[in-house]
Amino acid sequence: MFKEYMTNGGELSPEVQAVMKASSDIARGVFSLQEAAKFYRVSTNEVMRFIAESTEYDMIFNKGERK
Repeated sequence: MFKEYMTNGGELSPEVQAVMKASSDIARGVFSLQEAAKFYRVSTNEVMRFIAESTEYDMIFNKGERK
């Protein structure tokens, strides 16, 4: 899902938008994973995968920035 977000040329599907909003709300402490998935009507697996992939991307990107 994160790869789709990064490579889709700026156009986001409604599902990607919902997963992004869910992951953002989780990070800000607005919702738990279960609450966010239910509120945005997405699967918890998709949200977890998006968070994991975006975290991995951030780690790689930030590592390159420090060199």
